[in-house]
Amino acid sequence: MLQNLMVAALIVIVLWVLILGIYLVVVRRQGDVAAQMKALEAQLDQAEREAEQR
Repeated sequence: MLQNLMVAALIVIVLWVLILGIYLVVVRRQGDVAAQMKALEAQLDQAEREAEQR
């Protein structure tokens, strides 16, 4: 019985560590994605201004 409890506790700990790791990876990449979106918006604005001038 105690061994089953230890296995269950180990599985829960491993799952929490995996979830935390995935969360941290997503949070770190979110800043990169936001910066890329701003750069794309700037490129689109510039392309629209050039198209209007023609």
